[in-house]
Amino acid sequence: MIPEPPTSVVREQSVARLEASRSLHSDPAALCRALKEPTWLGRVVGAPPGRPDLLRVEADLAFVLHTDRRVLTFRKAALVDMGVVSLDEEGCAGDIGWQAASFAPLFPVFAGHLVVQPTGLNLQGVYAPPSGDIGLLIDRTFLHYFAQRTADWFLDRLVANVALATDADPGR
Repeated sequence: MIPEPPTSVVREQSVARLEASRSLHSDPAALCRALKEPTWLGRVVGAPPGRPDLLRVEADLAFVLHTDRRVLTFRKAALVDMGVVSLDEEGCAGDIGWQAASFAPLFPVFAGHLVVQPTGLNLQGVYAPPSGDIGLLIDRTFLHYFAQRTADWFLDRLVANVALATDADPGR
């Protein structure tokens, strides 16, 4: 089930769906532990208002653009909220969301659900492009690409962090 963002954040017709997935070649339990202790993403600052079940992380969301043999990295300071709600040897699931830490009206607000299973990772949710219905039109032409790249970056960063930790500690 994909959680919908609060109605105070967006109206139903002003959201776009976002999904990203990765095949899993890592231990799902290690990924779940990383989600419960997200210092790999940035500085944990507590819980967001009204959601004591989540951890808020100050992070720099990023995505890479390749243009004419040059690599450009776009970064944006964000508040990422994560909460693992179930954990067992098969995997875990939880709510996840992000929003810009500054100039929030100019950037999308994402609310979704992340599932970690032995076969892979799946991130599904919705985001509200800035400027309501006009922003949704612009999103359909090119902004969705940036939202997709951000979601892909997040999953890649999670997997890379777990791989790095596993390589550093062969006893795991």
